[in-house]
Amino acid sequence: MNPIGRRPAAFTPSTPAAPAPVSQNAARPASTQGPNATQALGHALKSGFDAAAVKPAQAAQGTWRAPADSEVGRTINAMLERLKTCDIKIKGDTPESLFRRAILDNKHVTNEQLLAMSKVTLEQLDSGPETRAKVLQKIPNARELPVHQFTVAMMSAATGIDPQKLSEACPDLGMTGAPNTPLLYAAKTERMQRSTALHDFTDYLRGAGIKGMNKAVWGVEDRVLSAIVSAVGGGRY
Repeated sequence: MNPIGRRPAAFTPSTPAAPAPVSQNAARPASTQGPNATQALGHALKSGFDAAAVKPAQAAQGTWRAPADSEVGRTINAMLERLKTCDIKIKGDTPESLFRRAILDNKHVTNEQLLAMSKVTLEQLDSGPETRAKVLQKIPNARELPVHQFTVAMMSAATGIDPQKLSEACPDLGMTGAPNTPLLYAAKTERMQRSTALHDFTDYLRGAGIKGMNKAVWGVEDRVLSAIVSAVGGGRY
């Protein structure tokens, strides 16, 4: 619709009356006087269309945990944005859907723990040269496996650490078992892959100093006991 209204139909009067002489400057509105009058009027008339055509930036969404503009809200939204970069699926879950269900929607995980995740550094998670060597000796293609990439995506999203650097430092992420034992392998079933990915996520964060992560998701904090709960399909999510 024209912003200044519909124009009336043109007509021609049969005997037009001669207008009284008036000063041209007096007849013009003050805003349209001068050489730029047409340009100024044009800007005034099109401003409504310009405003309608510009889409406002999409606001971050809040959750039951906190408003979007709070520290927790901003931290959560940053994590979720990073999670969208990985669409690998394991047993129907992407890193984002598993993180939402097991971590964000889990009322045993506190806001303080979420904030602490965002501050974890690569040095706190680094497996070390000896562990890296053992993992790659047993599973040479560990970094290429979907379960590893899935686990790295979750950890990278939560911490903000570059996923490539995280994969280089921790090739054991997503591998079942422990590098310092004979029991270390890449799980074949998707159920075990998913539980391993989630247990590595919680246990590595526990190892980085975030207490209570295993207990929040698995019901027990001990590394071995929580791994057993994970392996048999338990958990509080």
